[in-house]
Amino acid sequence: MKYLLRFLLALVISAIVVVTYGSIQAVGNENSKVEKVTNMASRKSKRSNNVKQDGLQLKMEWPKIVAISIPENKPGVTAKFSFTVSLTNQTQAPIPLAINYDALIPEILGPDGQALHRREPINRQVGSGEYHGSLVGVRQQISTSMNGILSWENNLLQLILHRPTYDKSPIDLDKSWSFDTLGPGEYQVRFTYETPTGTIVYTNPFTVFNIRELLEGKEVPLERIEVTGTGQLVTPLATFRLLQPVGLNNSAVEVDGIRFETFIPEPLLNLPNKSDNSYQSVQIGMRITNNTLTPFHFSFYGSFYPELVMPDGEVKREAYANDWMRGPEESDFLLVTPGKSVTFFPDIDLSWTNHSQFSLGVSSGYGGYCSFDQLKAGIYHFRFQYYNTSDTIPKKNIAGESIESRPIEKVWTGWVDTPFVEFRLIEL
Repeated sequence: MKYLLRFLLALVISAIVVVTYGSIQAVGNENSKVEKVTNMASRKSKRSNNVKQDGLQLKMEWPKIVAISIPENKPGVTAKFSFTVSLTNQTQAPIPLAINYDALIPEILGPDGQALHRREPINRQVGSGEYHGSLVGVRQQISTSMNGILSWENNLLQLILHRPTYDKSPIDLDKSWSFDTLGPGEYQVRFTYETPTGTIVYTNPFTVFNIRELLEGKEVPLERIEVTGTGQLVTPLATFRLLQPVGLNNSAVEVDGIRFETFIPEPLLNLPNKSDNSYQSVQIGMRITNNTLTPFHFSFYGSFYPELVMPDGEVKREAYANDWMRGPEESDFLLVTPGKSVTFFPDIDLSWTNHSQFSLGVSSGYGGYCSFDQLKAGIYHFRFQYYNTSDTIPKKNIAGESIESRPIEKVWTGWVDTPFVEFRLIEL
């Protein structure tokens, strides 16, 4: 243990950097402005070093093509998605930053290029105050997210942006951003980070005291630093499309000639018997049709994410969990030639579980599995999100390290939310 402590002590002493004065400049967008952050005085030191901070990058994690199906104009029917904004520190020193929901300002440009009317949260924390932040190390990145909800209100399609919630509590509209009068078309979105004035409260992982506390399993104390800033960082503009559903029962959307369809051949499903190991397979899938003149490969490796709307209107989006997961293979990229279609049916079954409830289980086909639980007889809506940004197959050595990547030609990449399609569960 004493050798470990000596090593950590030497590591920390070499890593401690006091940030006292600096300026910040966003990169990657012509609309980014230069900001100044001053009076950053550490409680650990009274020295005043002048450190110019160039290279803070604010960006969105966003594919080139994003297409979202407009929900039906019915009470309680919504479409959900999220925006992820990250800030990368490419400077030569750690910097305390308070990038969070309250510090981000969304802006959306409509199909005509004009900014949509925006209603901001009531009592949003701006100006001076105390902010919870992070100490972002050299070449490190921090991220935050905003959840988006598309819904209808008084026959107007509106978009609500709110902080992520991890329970079933209703969204607080007084703490959310909202945009209305949306419709089909192409939109652009960007976020502005306002540098705060006040106190940033953060955990400093570079101090010896904190490391000792961590080794002893104790709570790590917080540090505070005073910050004054009036500038901004701005993400590059990102594009998304709102598409009106088409096809039979409005079950499809078409993106540049590629049609994505939620496909449920038998919308009336019988629940299995209430006995152990009782289950039945069901067919729910996505059909992709190539209406262009160009052949495309489509990835079927971890590219389909299921969503289920419960009878009470709750939208459930489950992530795949797995005990093992194989890597992508060339057979996972299927070629769809012009005028042809391919339908993907993952392994889905309805079962009566040992928790005395019905469950809809979805297998990804490569080791992942998710389930929608506590089901009963009623009306449900289902869809898949297609999300793929990879056009290569990575190859790893025996140690799990990537050694090469094999490209696949003409892979369609992007993010598409298909329309929800109704099905019914009935109990015999």
